[in-house]
Amino acid sequence: MPRPNQNLRRIALFLEGETERALPPFIHRWVDPQLPEGKKVGITPVKFQGVSNYLDDLSKKVGLYLENGRADFVVGLVDLYGIPKERIDLSRHATIKDKIVAARGYIRNLVPKQYRDRFRQHFAVHEVEAWLLAYPKELSSEKEAQAQIKKRSPEEVNFKEPPAEFLRRILRGYKKTTTARNLFPRVDPQIAIDKCPYLKRFMDDLLALATLLQ
Repeated sequence: MPRPNQNLRRIALFLEGETERALPPFIHRWVDPQLPEGKKVGITPVKFQGVSNYLDDLSKKVGLYLENGRADFVVGLVDLYGIPKERIDLSRHATIKDKIVAARGYIRNLVPKQYRDRFRQHFAVHEVEAWLLAYPKELSSEKEAQAQIKKRSPEEVNFKEPPAEFLRRILRGYKKTTTARNLFPRVDPQIAIDKCPYLKRFMDDLLALATLLQ
């Protein structure tokens, strides 16, 4: 494996699965134009095999990336919906905010103390697929499907029927990973950011870290 360019500052983006691997181009299209002219930051996707694997291996992999210069910061992104109940029972917390505070606290405690100042944990509310709901016309040419998508704010499609299940119900031929890989590289990130407050926090944090690394 070739060694990373040591002159390029990097953020390791820890992702729980296949769908999220479509995100780096989506992120770069929003972050890069806001950096000083000619400046870049590398965003390296690191895929885990689901949330349980993420939680099991987080401690080891944070150290692996921060100790040997692979990354300057690590940012984690997991689906709020996908966190196993046996790890932390989010049903005990009524609001999205309370669920996120509890989940972030649990995950940060998994990270060795010496790395916590270079680690950030974010959540897709309630799944990354929620961000796709910001693009009803790109998801479907059918007016009825578009109307159903527009009825609720994307991050309000929740634990009772999470975004991927909602899309599977209303869209013919919907395939979770394939649809995300086809859509994320070609849509305007700002549209989803304007509709998804927790996505905005995630993107703003990435931009702040990227700016800090210049």
